Amino acid sequence: MSRRREPPRLQLKRAERGRDAVWIIRDGSKRTSTGCGERDIEQAQRILADHIKAKFEPPTGKGQQLLVVEAVAAYLEHHVAHLASDKSREFGGNTCRPLLQWWSGKPIAEVNGINCRAYVKWRTAQTYGTTRRTVSDQTARHDLKSLRAAIRWYKREVDTSIVVPTVSMPSKAPARMDYFLTRDEVAARIRAARKSRRTHHVARMLLIGWYTGTRPGATLALRWVASPTAGWFDLANGVLHRRGSMTRISNKRQPPARIHARLLPHLRRWYQADTAKGFTHVIRYQGDSVKKLRRSWGTVGRLAAKRTAERESKRTGKNVTPREVQDGPHIMRHSCCTWLMAAGVDVYEVSGYTGVSVEVLLNVYGHHHPDFQANAATATSKRSKAPSVRTRA
Repeated sequence: MSRRREPPRLQLKRAERGRDAVWIIRDGSKRTSTGCGERDIEQAQRILADHIKAKFEPPTGKGQQLLVVEAVAAYLEHHVAHLASDKSREFGGNTCRPLLQWWSGKPIAEVNGINCRAYVKWRTAQTYGTTRRTVSDQTARHDLKSLRAAIRWYKREVDTSIVVPTVSMPSKAPARMDYFLTRDEVAARIRAARKSRRTHHVARMLLIGWYTGTRPGATLALRWVASPTAGWFDLANGVLHRRGSMTRISNKRQPPARIHARLLPHLRRWYQADTAKGFTHVIRYQGDSVKKLRRSWGTVGRLAAKRTAERESKRTGKNVTPREVQDGPHIMRHSCCTWLMAAGVDVYEVSGYTGVSVEVLLNVYGHHHPDFQANAATATSKRSKAPSVRTRA
């Protein structure tokens, strides 16, 4: 009986004389170098994913012997690659690449609780970034959600004979409570951002995020003119359009919103300065559009914390340690929701303004509202007379 052919997989080739260890792709008798060193596992996973996508056609009729990598590769090529959003395509690719490595050679019949927990253990032992932080269980959860989505898509689009297994995954982390910046903290960051040309674009990001609560990705894509692919500011009518006219509606709500009265003067000033130079993107770095805030956001946060600590030290005469900054641009969405609720704005109006569901607003930000459980906290029972007792004659 012939031996079953193993699917393509990564293997670490040991270091040789004068050469470092390198990841290779084993595909049958072929060995293909990825050119990635031992520490560059993420790039090697990307190359393996591209190799599998180019090699496999979606097979049918295999039932539960269908390989996990076959389903995931077809999902990447025929579904993820055609998503409308660049961010969605990138996210889908990032969550599927580690799946192709760990589940290599395993059929979907082996997708069970034991193997899913083993995958989480393997995934959370990996590190990423320059700080070599370990991958969280929530990242592994996202990977397994993509695995479940890939198998469901395969059953729906390719082979209805397969049975979708139960994908066990870590519990979802609770929503972050009281994760926001105060008005003074935002102002300190804006002042810090305006001190340097390299961080001047962060000041616009802070102001727009504080007054609109728009997601960072949508904020960075904003234009001054109507666009089919990105949101834009309609200054004539005072309306923010968060998505382009031809952008498909997704689960992430992006409703239009009226521009805040305090943000409008800033926008008009920026518009006049930008259009005079021919710029159409609202947020730019050295004249070019910005895809993602990387070092600049952390730099502004640390600089603002340092200057705040210095002022506090002068005022009190004590040595104040700067606050450690571990937040990202998404905190501005939380901050906007928090201060709108604290200002007593109706929860349904906040929902329409920010695109956050009423349920999330009540569960995560509701305790900041001045009317939070007001009736229950002030309710008193009326004193009533004791019921009379009737006696028989």
